Amino acid sequence: MKKRAVSLRFRINAVITLLIILFSMATANLLLEETRRSIREEIEAGSYVTLQLMETVIANARWGNNSSYTDALQVFLQEVGRVRAHELRLYDVNERLIYESPPSVYKQGRYAPDWFSHLVSPKVRNFRLNVPGGAVIITSDPSRSVLDAWDDLKSFTALLLGFFVLINVIVFWLLGRSLRPIGTVLQGLSEMEQGRLNTRLPDFSLPEFASISHTFNRMAETLEQSIAENRRLALIVKQSSDAIMIHDLKGQISFWNPAAERLFGYQAQEIVGTSATVLAPPQLRNEIQQNLDAVRQRQFIDNVETQRVAKDGRIVDVALSAAPLVDPSSDVVIGEICSMRDITEHKLMQAAERELEQNRRLTRIIQSRLEEERRNIARELHDELGQCVTAIKTIGTTIANRPDANGADTRENAKTIVSVASHIYDVVHGIIRQLRPSALDHLGLSDALRDAVANWRSRHPDIACELTLQGEIEGLGETINITVFRIVQECLTNVIRHSGASRAEIEIRRLDVDDFGDSVLVCVKDNGKGLPQRNELEVMRFGLMGMRERTQALGGMFEITGAPGQGVEVRAVIPVARDTESVDLQAEHSE
Repeated sequence: MKKRAVSLRFRINAVITLLIILFSMATANLLLEETRRSIREEIEAGSYVTLQLMETVIANARWGNNSSYTDALQVFLQEVGRVRAHELRLYDVNERLIYESPPSVYKQGRYAPDWFSHLVSPKVRNFRLNVPGGAVIITSDPSRSVLDAWDDLKSFTALLLGFFVLINVIVFWLLGRSLRPIGTVLQGLSEMEQGRLNTRLPDFSLPEFASISHTFNRMAETLEQSIAENRRLALIVKQSSDAIMIHDLKGQISFWNPAAERLFGYQAQEIVGTSATVLAPPQLRNEIQQNLDAVRQRQFIDNVETQRVAKDGRIVDVALSAAPLVDPSSDVVIGEICSMRDITEHKLMQAAERELEQNRRLTRIIQSRLEEERRNIARELHDELGQCVTAIKTIGTTIANRPDANGADTRENAKTIVSVASHIYDVVHGIIRQLRPSALDHLGLSDALRDAVANWRSRHPDIACELTLQGEIEGLGETINITVFRIVQECLTNVIRHSGASRAEIEIRRLDVDDFGDSVLVCVKDNGKGLPQRNELEVMRFGLMGMRERTQALGGMFEITGAPGQGVEVRAVIPVARDTESVDLQAEHSE
C-alpha cells in the first residue's frame, strides 16, 4: 500500500510548531531558573531578616527568670505571628513545643503541585536560637512563594498556549494562501506528464512563484518546440525519398528508414544489426571502412556517386552522403548518419541528354551541310543553267527579230522559244530563292525578309502580311540568319496551305538581355482556323519538326499554339550566344 505523502503545508506548520515548542521549553527553563533563584533569594532574605529580628529581640530582652522569659517570649511571638514566610516555634528546656506560628492566611488551602515545588523550592533551613528556659526554631516556608510562582506560570502558560494556537492558525492560513499556486503548478506538471505540452501557468503575485511560472512556461515552450522539431525530423526521415541509415563505428546498421526498405528491399527488422558491407559490391567493400574512418575524423561526405547491392542482387547507382553522429553530452563521435539517393534514372537521363546533345550537334551539322549544298546548287543553277537559259532566250529573241526570217512558223517558234526560256528562267530563279535567298548573302537578314515577304505578297495578294522588325537583328551570324529565314518561310507556307487565314503577322525582335538573355524572337501568327486537324497536322509534321529541330539545335525554345477559330501562333526564341559554338562546330566538321 502506497504511503500518503505529508503535505508541504503541514510540514512547514509542524516545523514552526516544533520551533515554538522548543522556544517555549527554553523560555520555561529560563523562567524556572529565574523562579528558583527568586524564591531562594526571597527565602534567604526573609531568613536573614527573621534571624536578625529574633536575635535582636533576644539580646535586648530583660524578662527575669527562665519561666517568665519564655512566657514573655511566647507573648511576643504570638504578637508577631509569622515573619515573612517563616514559621517560629518556641520549645522549653524539655523540647516541648510551647508555641508555633499560625499557618499563613495568604492563599490559604492552596498549594503548588509537588513536582513544581520540587523544581523551584530551595532547601528548607532551620535556625535555632537558644533562649533562657528553651529555644526558638526558625523554619523557612517557601510554599507561598512557590504558589505565587505557580500561579504566574499558569498565567504565562495560558498566554503562551493562546499565542501558540494563534500563531499556528495564522501560519497555517498564511501557508495555505501562499502555497495555493503549488496546486496549479502540480496540475501543470501533471498535464505535461500526460503529453499536453501546450500547458502554460498563469502569472502569480508572489515573485518566487512568478519566477517558477515563467521558467515553467519557457521550459514548456522549449520542450514543445523541441518535440515538434523532433517529430518533424522523424516525419522527414520516414517520408524522405532518400534512403537514410545509421551505422555505429563498427559498421553495424542501427537505423533503417522506409525509403531504404523500398530502395534495397530489406525490411528494418532483418537488416538492423547487420554489417553495412552487405550492401556493398565486393569491389567496393573497402569503401565502407574508408567512409567510417573519414567520419571518425569528423569529415563529411557529400554526394559521392557509387554503387550498392539490393536484396535481389540488383546493382543500384546511388549518390552517397555521410556525416558524423555526435553524442551531445560527451561530444564524441558514436556513429555515422548516411543517406543514399537512387540516381539510376538520373544517370540514364544524363546519358539521354548526352545523346540528345550529340543529336543536336549532328542536326546542326546536317543543317549546315544542307544549307551549304543548297548554296552550291543555287550557285550552279544560277551560274550554269541560268546562263544557258539566258543564252537560249537571247538566241530565240534574235531569231524572232531577224528581218530576214522566212515564214510565220519560224517567227512563231522563235517567240515560243523565248516564252519558254523566260518561264524556265523565272522557275530557276524561284528555285534559287527557295534554295538560298541571294539577298541573305548580299543584303542581310532584314532585307532578305523584306524581299521574301514582298514576293509572297505579290503571289498571294488576297492575304494581308505585315512584317515587323525591332532591335538590332543584323550581325547575328549565318546560322541564326538562315534559321530565322527558314522558320518564316515555313510558317508562310503553312499559312497558304492549311490556315485559311486572311491576315498574317511576322515579328522579328532582338530581346533584352535582362529578360531572356541575348536572343532573337521569331513570332508568326495568323487569324485562320487554328491548329489543323490530325490528318493536316501529319502533313505539317515534317515542317514543324524541321523548325523545332533548327531552333533546339541552337539551344532555343520553340512552341506552337492555337485555339480553334483563333488562328495559330508560332514562337521561337533563339539565343545569340550559342551561335558562335554552332559556327565553330560547323567549321570543324566542314574541315
